[in-house]
Amino acid sequence: MIKQSDGIGLSAIISPEKVVFISGSPSKEEAVRQLTEAMLPRVDGLIGRKALFDRVAEVEKLNQVLESGFYIPHAKFPELDGFHAVLGIIPEGFTDQATGLKVRALILLLSPHKPAFFQRHLNMLSLLSQTFQPELIDKLAALKDPAAASSLILGK
Repeated sequence: MIKQSDGIGLSAIISPEKVVFISGSPSKEEAVRQLTEAMLPRVDGLIGRKALFDRVAEVEKLNQVLESGFYIPHAKFPELDGFHAVLGIIPEGFTDQATGLKVRALILLLSPHKPAFFQRHLNMLSLLSQTFQPELIDKLAALKDPAAASSLILGK
């Protein structure tokens, strides 16, 4: 597992209950919507449904699929004190219309919108982009169990 100098690790955001398998070949927007639905219970009481969906939809348009085929839609909220994430694995994947890249894994990442958290946010994005390379994504797409996916990512 890759670690950043500020102690941020994937174990802070990855666990079996934060892994969702998405069937079929959804659009990018549908995949993000499903992850946003899965995120709702994790931020209940902090962020309202409409605010969550509106902000994620707004920033999702600005986020690009990485060359590895991994996608990290991410948004910041002042109400949060730490990271919240949901990992989506799409065995069949979808083709990103903007890049033509096949996406079989994506993670919706929510971060605090606070100046002191800015560097941690950038470090987490870097860690995710370094970790989710094609070989790992191929292995994840072959799995069917959230616990197995979490263990593979965390090296357990």
